[in-house]
Amino acid sequence: MNNWVSTAEKSSFLKWFLQHHQLKHKDARILIDYLVKQHPILENLSFTNSIKQGEKTIVISSMQSDQPGFVYYNGKRKTEDVSKALGDLMNQPADKLNIILHFYGKQSNQRFLQLLEPSRDYFVRYKQFEEYSNETNLLIEKTLIDQEIKKVREQIDEALDQNDKQLFNRLVERLQQLKELEKK
Repeated sequence: MNNWVSTAEKSSFLKWFLQHHQLKHKDARILIDYLVKQHPILENLSFTNSIKQGEKTIVISSMQSDQPGFVYYNGKRKTEDVSKALGDLMNQPADKLNIILHFYGKQSNQRFLQLLEPSRDYFVRYKQFEEYSNETNLLIEKTLIDQEIKKVREQIDEALDQNDKQLFNRLVERLQQLKELEKK
């Protein structure tokens, strides 16, 4: 499920970003200005929150962020040199490009959130959560059964001490039921 975003929306947001945020790396402004003017690059530009292995990714941070000011990933290479990234973009403007922007308030900025590419690993994370949830439920269930067994054994001891055969038989039957549950 890819949500399509027009080049005009991408360009408009990048212009807004430059107007409202001071960048940690001054030369990153030049790169964003270049992106805004290059329609072929904007067509293949995706806003994301994570670095994707093997894909070109630009990371740019505002002064309010604790993230590095500028990083460019191209396959397995990583550089903090804006001119190398700019040169690569000029030579290969049709390649897919991801951009990660770190700025104060990005999680509540609706304009930014609408541009974000949906995460590809939602399904994987959901499956992991489901698996952990099932394991946790089984552990809780086992613990509750163990506690119940301990309680019933104590009650059996009390029933023996009081010579209450009827209560003893009911408790032994309950203990057997719990032991059957424990095996499952």
